Amino acid sequence: MMNQAVRGLILGTLLLSGCAHNYIYSGTLKAEDSQGKHRKFLLYWNKTERPVWFNTSEGTVRVLPQCSLNVMPYDERPEGIIFRARESDKKVIDPEQDRDVCGRVLSGNFVADLPADSLSLTVLCADSPPDDLNQAKPYLKARPEPYKFTLSRREWR
Repeated sequence: MMNQAVRGLILGTLLLSGCAHNYIYSGTLKAEDSQGKHRKFLLYWNKTERPVWFNTSEGTVRVLPQCSLNVMPYDERPEGIIFRARESDKKVIDPEQDRDVCGRVLSGNFVADLPADSLSLTVLCADSPPDDLNQAKPYLKARPEPYKFTLSRREWR
């Protein structure tokens, strides 16, 4: 009797864990980068929904410039998703404000809550290496107006 209960529990767990849905959310935008060049930018993140377990897990938000692997690091904070300043970043919009914040996602406070249709974000910094030996890494040009990405959602296994 105990063996049947254990087998049933294992079988049920295996069946229920197979009910997860994996999605990738992505959008592209053509815009000027921090070096003055027009590039295509890719914004993406992934999300796994487990309806049987009533939970969701999400991946990281990435904004990638065309022909570069330079990404802006981010944090989920109580006040929302912010892009963190790196050592080489120079804040060019509102420099007197929080120097550790180089931008914000305006469409949600947590990655799990981001909408599936569009996302707006701001960029407040430019990459400014301390010397000529380090080359500046491009990302979206800092500006006070938000960038708006139109998104699509695809399921993947």
